[in-house]
This record gives sequence, structure tokens and C-alpha cells, in this order.
Amino acid sequence: GYALSSDFEGSTMRELFRFADKNMYIDKNRAKIEEAAKKQKMNIRILEEITEKGYQFSDCIYCDALLDQYYVLRASSHFFLAEDGSYSGAVEQIIQELGTDENRKTMRMELQTAYLAEHLKEDEKIELLYQYEKDKNIRRGRMTVLPGNRTEDGRLHHFILGFEPFQTKNENSAVEKMRLNRYYEQLKQSIVENGNYAEALLQTANAVYTVDLTNDRLESVYYNTSAKEFDNDVQTPCSYSDYCSGRSRYVTEDTLENYRIVDSSFKILKRFATGSRQITVEYCETGKNGHTIWLQKTVLMSRDTVYDAKTDKESKIVHGIILFKNTSDFHEKEQQEKERLQIAFEEADAENKAKTEFMNRMSHDIRTPINGIMGMVDIIRKNHNDWEKVDDSLEKIRLSTKHLLELVSDVLDMSKLEAGEVIIEKDPFDLREVLRSTLTVIESQAAESGVLLQCDELQGEHWNLIGSPLNIQRIFQNLMSNAVKYNRCGGSVEVSCRETSYENGIATFLFVCTDTGIGMSKEFQEHAFETFAQEQKTAWTTYSGSGLGLSIAKKTVDLLGGTIGFVSREGKGTVFTVSLPLKVDLEAEQRKAKKQQEAQPGSIAGVKVLMAEDNELNLEIATYMLEEKGAVVTQARDGKEAADKFAASAPGAFDVILMDIMMPVMDGLEATRTIRAMEREDAKTIPIFAVTANAFSDDIAASRASGMNEHLSKPLKFEELNAMICKYVKR
Repeated sequence: GYALSSDFEGSTMRELFRFADKNMYIDKNRAKIEEAAKKQKMNIRILEEITEKGYQFSDCIYCDALLDQYYVLRASSHFFLAEDGSYSGAVEQIIQELGTDENRKTMRMELQTAYLAEHLKEDEKIELLYQYEKDKNIRRGRMTVLPGNRTEDGRLHHFILGFEPFQTKNENSAVEKMRLNRYYEQLKQSIVENGNYAEALLQTANAVYTVDLTNDRLESVYYNTSAKEFDNDVQTPCSYSDYCSGRSRYVTEDTLENYRIVDSSFKILKRFATGSRQITVEYCETGKNGHTIWLQKTVLMSRDTVYDAKTDKESKIVHGIILFKNTSDFHEKEQQEKERLQIAFEEADAENKAKTEFMNRMSHDIRTPINGIMGMVDIIRKNHNDWEKVDDSLEKIRLSTKHLLELVSDVLDMSKLEAGEVIIEKDPFDLREVLRSTLTVIESQAAESGVLLQCDELQGEHWNLIGSPLNIQRIFQNLMSNAVKYNRCGGSVEVSCRETSYENGIATFLFVCTDTGIGMSKEFQEHAFETFAQEQKTAWTTYSGSGLGLSIAKKTVDLLGGTIGFVSREGKGTVFTVSLPLKVDLEAEQRKAKKQQEAQPGSIAGVKVLMAEDNELNLEIATYMLEEKGAVVTQARDGKEAADKFAASAPGAFDVILMDIMMPVMDGLEATRTIRAMEREDAKTIPIFAVTANAFSDDIAASRASGMNEHLSKPLKFEELNAMICKYVKR
């Protein structure tokens, strides 16, 4: 249902590269879970908006006019449409189910997307009454079409189609059990959308009452067959308010105030008018045998449209289901609850003790490097002519001050977070730059620790964002610093960042940090995000940690509206994932698009390219894209083959060389040095571009040092490659 953009071809190829490249990490299961969660979240938001507008549909579908598709947002057990499918097909099924020979033609016309596109106005609705015969009874109801959104050129895109069957006022043929089932279906949808809570209440209730609250009429009573001597001595139908007044004499004095909250239809309707759809109270009654019984009373409410055949009029009725549950067992376990509270108190006390222990550690940690610094200063004064001792002392001072700075920064960050003093900026920034600057900071830490730090290719379209770059950098830096700090010499840390979704100007990014460090035990994982938490007593001395890094990261992620989680295996390593929703800087995106439009690359038709790439799929895709633009491509599967083919060619046979770095037999750097050393004129001048997944500054420096002209990152952006070739190859 969306127009294909000019970047479609390039973005498709980039996706193929992501799956093909040997260095790329993709978690398909996580992507599926994220997509399902995203759709569920959107559906709940749509249903909440429908409810806020005052509609109580028993069934409704979400429709896409451009794709001619729909899927069910809400459905009762008797809804006749499939979960999803063609909207046109759904229209035919609707007119067969709800139409008659007289009105099917009109109903079909009014449900067509063309008709809706013309008549459905913004902030308005279209209502279609229907009437049909079933089981020799006339059934009536109403379909309501609510507008969703339109495309930029004004075409109807999304809309809601809701169904509202009317009850018949004198529906004497319906048995009471069927009426209860109908209430149950409606309440499952309108009160708790997924139905789990309402279903659990109905299954565990000792008794269920159905009430017409508008007319103060207690209609029916049902008792659970497993209920233990539950009898409220009621004869139906009767006045609900009078019934409650009579029962109040059994309610104990200390709980009478709770009971009176829902002891009349008038009081319940007042709650309904203010938006309440569920009221729960608990009170105690004295039974006939003198024993006290604790009862939990839950009132679930919904509004129905009732049709009166005698007056040919509709009216709104508020119905309720009242569920009674005997909670005496719960109160008999009061001592267990006290024990639980005692445990909670002890946990809170443990946190205070952890703070005290932390302050003791901080006191030691701060004094130790300060004493060390003072000692090193004395050594420098006494040995200022011994440059070896001076250099050694200065290095130790540098390490001590660095440790002090980390401790102070962590404590200040945590205190600001807990006091709610952290400022969430709304500044324009480039997320790639935030990640690169963080990597630059961590690179030196990783080098000192003997840990390999690598970053996968960044994946996404919307990098110009508006938000809080300092807080985002704090998250990245804490996670990466921990991954290096709690690692082993020779271990590795791999980070990646990709855009997972984009909707209504908000892009969601998934940041993943994987390490081969010491990991966490299962017991400690439950406490990993707690303030001052450290798994080992010796962690703060062995690893110089404060126990605040993960807590700071968690609180900062929460502030930004994101989520953070991890998977860890003791002795194997840890994978942290952070999902952040960020506002896209649309103005910056437009400027970038305009700039790209103004700098359209020239033609590469006829350009002779030598392409060295060991990955068959990457080689096939790149060759196809270049040849489609008119270039002539010669393939090489490794660096030696590329050097040999260049050596065997006539001068000027190739205009440009695209060289992968990591290849068997001979890598790209060695192949470039070999070509540059050849005794022929074009060996020194032919443009050679590095094409690689490695994009760190030292990788770029290495490719330049070998004699390469440019450094292009995978996945290849063919517009960028096209422009680069045109820059070097003048036609």
C-alpha cells in the first residue's frame, strides 16, 4: 500500500548484502517477536482510541483501502469473518450474512472503498443500519465506518469497520444462559481486551449476577457448582438496590463502608459515567451459622443498544455482571502475608546495607588512588633526573586519576538519575556519530585490556534524529565499558546497531553488545540492574567497578522510553540488547535527500571494473548492479587472482579496481601493494577502492597505507559507489 521510493532498489540490495556478508549478526527470532509486539501494541492503541470516542463494538476490523485488505481487531466467538483477508471478499460475506434481498445492492455499494473514499470525511463517521431474519426472528444492528488516515495525495488509506448488533427488548425466547454468554463476550472485549482477566474471574467466581443498571433490575443469578455453601437468598427479578439494602444487615460494621460503594444502581452508574468499567470491593458478612465470610464483589459494566419493536426505537442500556468470590481463605493466611512483608522489609534493609557497603568501598577506593598519586608525586620530586622512574610514575598517576574520574562520574550520574534531575534534551544529532565517538573512547580501553573490539555495519535509513545524544552515549559507553572490563585478555566485544521499525516519524533502533567475558550466574541475573549490585565481593578490586554501570544504563533507557535486557552464561559471556524509540529529524532528512538529488552521479556506462570478492553472493549482486548501469565487470575470487589478472592485462584495460580486504590466498591489502609495485604506468594511477565490512579508523588508515584511494563500507551503497567511480574515472 506504499509507493516504491527511488531508494527501493538500493535498499533491497543492501538487505541482500546484510544476509550474505559473513561478518553480519542477525537474530530472526527476536525480529519476529518485536514485529508481533509492535502490531499488538498498535492494535491496543487503536482500540483505546475507539473506546475513547464512545464506541462499544462487539466486533470490528481494521481495513486498508489501498491494499484491499483487512484484519480483525476485535471479534466475539460468533463473528463470521476470518482473522484477515481481502476487504472486497469481506464485503461480499457481510452482505450475505447481514443483508436481505432488498438491501444487498445498496449495502454493497455503500461498503465499497470508492464510495467510502468519497463520503467518509475526517472526524466524521458513516452509519449503516441493517436488518435480517434469523431463526424466524428479525435481527437488527448497525455498522459504523470510522476514518483512519489518508495518503499525502488525499486518497483513503486506513479505516475501521465496527459491528453493533441490537438486543431485542422483549427477547423472551433467549434463555438466561445465552444472555450471560452474550454479556461475557462483550465484557471480555470492552473491559479487558485479551479476555484473560474477565475469563479468570468468571471461572473462579462463586456466584454471578446479571443486572440492568439503567432500570435498577437484578435479572439473573448463577451459582458455581463447586461453590461452598454460597447462598445470598435472592429471588429474581427484583430491584438491585433493594436487594443490597436487605443484605447490608449481614455486613460487619468495620467493612460496611466498602460494601456501600456498590450497594445501588445509582452509585454504580455514577462510576460508569466517569469512565469506570470495573469496580472491586471486599467486605465481610456474618453467616447464618455465625461464622464470618469474606467476599470480593466485582462489578463489570458495559453499554448495550436495545431495540424496542413496539416503539421502533433504540435506547442505551448499561448492563453489569457482578461476580462474587469467597476470599476467606486469603484472610486466614494473614500470617503468611505478614511474613512476606517482613521479607520485603529485609530486602529494603539489604539495599540500605548495600549502600553502606558501597560507601565503605568508595571511601577505600577513593583514598587508595589519592594516596598513590601523592606517593608518585614524591617519587617524581626525588627522582626528577631519572626519566624512566618519572615516566612510570606519571603513567601510574594517569591510571589512578582515570579510576577516580570513573568513580566520581558514576556516583554523580546515579544521584542525578535517582533525584530525577537528568535533562532529556531534544537536540538534533546523528546516531552514527554518537556510536562512533563512543567506540573511539572504548577502543583505547579495549587495547589496554587485550580485548578485540569490533562493530558490525550499521543498518538503517534514518540516522538524523532529535533527542538526547549525551544520555544515549552514556548507555552505549556503560555497556561497552562493562563488556571490556569484565572480559578476559584475548576476548572480544562485538557491537551492532540497526533500525528495526519506522512509523509516524519515530524510528526504533536495536543496539546489541556481545562479549566473551566472565558472564553472570543465574542467581545474580535477577539483581543485575539493582543499584550497587556486584556479583563478587572482589569485583570492585579485581575489575575496579562501582556496581553502578548497569543500574545507570537501565534507568537512562527507561527515561528515554526504551527497553533493555540481556542473556548471560557464567564463564561464557553476555549479550545486552537495548531498544530505543527516537524521533526522526525530518528537516535533516529532507536536506539530505535534496543534496543527493542535486548531486546526481554521472554515467558509468563503459567503465571497465576489476572486482575482487571471495563471497559469491556479494560478487554476484555487485556485478549485476554495475553491469545494469552499463559497466564492464571482470571478476576475481581472491587478491592473488586480481593481481594476476591486472598483470596479464594491457595497460588501460581496467579503469577502476574494487578490492575486498579479507580474502583467502592473498588479502586485499597485499594485493594492492603488489599491483602498485608493478613496472607499468597505470599500476601507480589506477583507482583502487577498498570494499570491506571493517570501518574503524585504523582499518581505513591501513587501506590508505597499502595504496588504496577510497574506503567503502559494506553493505555497498550503489549510489555512493556510482558517484565515486565517476569522480575518479573521467569519461
